[in-house]
Amino acid sequence: MNSNKIGNEELSYVFDDINLKTGKNSIRNKHSKDYKEMVKKYKIENISVPEIGQVVSATYIGMSDDQYLFNVPGYKDDIRIDNRVSESKYFKNLSIGDTIDVHVVNISHKPFMIKGSVASLYESMAHANLKSLDENEPVTITVKTVNPAGYDVDIIHNGVTLPGFMPNTLAGINKLHDVNSIVGETFKVMIESYSHSEGTYIVSRRKYLQTLIPEEIKKLEYNTVYEGHVTGTTPFGVFVEFNGCLTGMIHKANINPEWSDRISDIPAGCIVDFYIKEVIKDKIILTQILRESLWDNIKIGQVIKGSVKDIKQFGTLINLDDETMGLITTSEMERLGKKFKVDQKVKVKVTNINRLSRKIFLTLA
Repeated sequence: MNSNKIGNEELSYVFDDINLKTGKNSIRNKHSKDYKEMVKKYKIENISVPEIGQVVSATYIGMSDDQYLFNVPGYKDDIRIDNRVSESKYFKNLSIGDTIDVHVVNISHKPFMIKGSVASLYESMAHANLKSLDENEPVTITVKTVNPAGYDVDIIHNGVTLPGFMPNTLAGINKLHDVNSIVGETFKVMIESYSHSEGTYIVSRRKYLQTLIPEEIKKLEYNTVYEGHVTGTTPFGVFVEFNGCLTGMIHKANINPEWSDRISDIPAGCIVDFYIKEVIKDKIILTQILRESLWDNIKIGQVIKGSVKDIKQFGTLINLDDETMGLITTSEMERLGKKFKVDQKVKVKVTNINRLSRKIFLTLA
């Protein structure tokens, strides 16, 4: 314990305190008997005062005036900790006579009083621990409130609650269809950064969920009905989030017929049933209709009738059916000496298939 012997200024405050309690104003008189006895007493007892910011080992001796009292031998006064929720939660199993570490947070002199805290000590340790976590190590949060920019959250770490903030863009794998849906929820996230100006951690649920994707993909089964919610639509299909962290697409050719002609009317958040059609790397293709498509059986050398979808710098895209597209590369077009127009009907032959990237390469038949 690092503490300093009481100096003249502190001794003066001590005397003021004693004068106040005893009414012996003579203690201020350096030539009085009371003064000499007090100087002698305090020199003998070697009264000391802690430094603000110091951590000391103190013994719990009870409560007074709604404060927890802790004693350190040689101190003029007990260390006092206010009885408030942020502090009292650490004293649930504390008994008189127990010794714990206490953080000295303030010292006042009129009257002399030492204020302490246990919460600040645990918080500083929690801060140090959070900042030393591995990049992909998750922490637990509870979402408190939502505002236009994101969510105010409580980070719960080693029994300590610290403030955090989660931006809207980091609240899920996809944009949440209902921003209030996670308020009050408790789940895991990862630390993105620490804002010194705000004293707040920036956290990401999205980053944590992304770490779960590889294992969740391995668990997927064909011919099993899954349920998810729509996150968005495009003219060619519907995007669906499911199993907590996975996102797949239902092509318009594989959507329930009652929706196939009005995909844009499907609202975000709408619950849909579907099957797993195909998984290519981390790309998940879904279907609501169990049937084989051209892609399921296509072979090198096969001749197919199609139509020109688009002409790009890298080649000509050919629609082979409603959900299957192939490419005649620019170099192949130059070799053939041909030029096409969009929607032109063509007969093509399959020259190569890359099933990992779901690419079909063509030439003219």
